[in-house]
Amino acid sequence: MAPWKALPEHLDPQAGRLVDRLRRLKDATGLSFTALATRTSYSRSSWERYLNGRKLPPADAVTELAVLAGADPDRMLALHTLAAQTWTGPQPKGAAAPGTSGAEPEPTEPEPETEPGAVPEAAAAPAPAPAPAPAEPDTPAAVPPVLIGEPDVPAEPVRARPARRTLLAAGGALVVVAAVLAVVVTLVLPGRGSAGAGEEEHRRTATEEFAFEPDRTYDCDIHRFEGRLYAGHSDTQDALLQQISTTWEVVEAQCLLEHRGYRIGGIDGAYGPATERAVKRLQDKEGLVVDGIMGPHTWEALRR
Repeated sequence: MAPWKALPEHLDPQAGRLVDRLRRLKDATGLSFTALATRTSYSRSSWERYLNGRKLPPADAVTELAVLAGADPDRMLALHTLAAQTWTGPQPKGAAAPGTSGAEPEPTEPEPETEPGAVPEAAAAPAPAPAPAPAEPDTPAAVPPVLIGEPDVPAEPVRARPARRTLLAAGGALVVVAAVLAVVVTLVLPGRGSAGAGEEEHRRTATEEFAFEPDRTYDCDIHRFEGRLYAGHSDTQDALLQQISTTWEVVEAQCLLEHRGYRIGGIDGAYGPATERAVKRLQDKEGLVVDGIMGPHTWEALRR
């Protein structure tokens, strides 16, 4: 089979890749240009132009050649799409809509009726030239009548003043009421919590992020809320704690253990051997699994 001619220099790499792949497919079929024309919908001269890089082949021509060579048409169409985006040679628009069997699509290229029709449409576009209508707002005559024709305009702000004063007065009253309620809440609620020894206090928990410091110890704020004991550092009910843990939950557990008489030596937030032994004693007394690990059941027993 004769060697192929060199591709035109104006072809970019994507277009060259498509043409080269089409040439290899034709070689795989073993068909001549004449035989290829009889097996497809495109003429011999069309195939010569396509395979010599002088014209972008239509998508249908790419598909038909791929089918003849037993190649994947979708992969070839993907190459065709990339080549069409950068093709610098003649691009027949008829290639996008081939379907004429036995006739090459070129004749349809010079007569893209859409282009002649597009000119009238483009010309028709200026038809909505009545766009000058927006110029109407530019006429100053529309504004002066409103401004000049009503000398009593000051009367409206005068009538609006009493309403503003009423709103300001109502707002001031609401501020006073809110302040009174705030005072009542701050004075009455603490009094109720301290007056009734059997009444429960609100939970208080630590808000800062825990950072272990070996020489630091923490105070315990033991109080009861909804029937449970809290120490002011965490409200957890199921945090899993064991040796090496250093969290606010450990501080909470240490405070409650000390409060219940299980001595650990110091409230430092580190779950060490002393804390583990105290937890085991609590678990043994409460009939729990003695593993030295704080879990939901141990927390429940600790907060009673």
